[in-house]
Amino acid sequence: MGRCISYIIPTLNEEGSLADTLKSVQSQSGKKEIIIVDGGSSDNTLNIALEHGCKTIKSPPGRGIQMNRGADQSNGDLLLFLHADTSLPPGASAEVESLMGSPGAIAGSFRLIFKPSSKTLKFYSLCASLNNSFFTYGDQGLFLHRSAFYALGKFKLYPIFEDVDLQTRLRSMGRFVKSPLAVTTSSRRFRKHGVLRQQLLNLCLVAAFHAGVHPQRLSQLYSNAR
Repeated sequence: MGRCISYIIPTLNEEGSLADTLKSVQSQSGKKEIIIVDGGSSDNTLNIALEHGCKTIKSPPGRGIQMNRGADQSNGDLLLFLHADTSLPPGASAEVESLMGSPGAIAGSFRLIFKPSSKTLKFYSLCASLNNSFFTYGDQGLFLHRSAFYALGKFKLYPIFEDVDLQTRLRSMGRFVKSPLAVTTSSRRFRKHGVLRQQLLNLCLVAAFHAGVHPQRLSQLYSNAR
């Protein structure tokens, strides 16, 4: 029998996208548990989670603290952190088990497709297929061995780039793999702020993070630039 995968989904007012995400998780094969960690939603998010039979946890808002709390109350051998507006492709669970069973692999992510898409977003999707920390973010679905997550001390409670920080630390610990399968995520943030502008901002902030600028300062720059 395969290993249990804990799907951990942080939420905050995600009633518009959560049902599709949960359907994509529930359709996966193998042993699983689905954990919704809610940061104080005022819409129908928690009702949707309960309707889909998910375990629900209440938490202060912030992806880092929400995902840590979800992991702490999970039971899976493998953890898969998924954004509430991101859907898994068919066969994702089997792919995760296969990749995490390969020699030296301790973590990985999927490739990325945006919905709705555009020529510019398709180019960004191509960049997201690169196994590089500059093009790997939490919306690609981060999966890893439970032991690796706790060996590294979990997510740091940063206001931004907690996902980039964790996968950078994971890369220094072992082999980080990129699946040929792609998750589908909402392009709402890019459409709201402009695709090129948003991506250039992301790259500049990631470069600053790798150069040593603290995420608290980067969060302020991100907010001011929006």
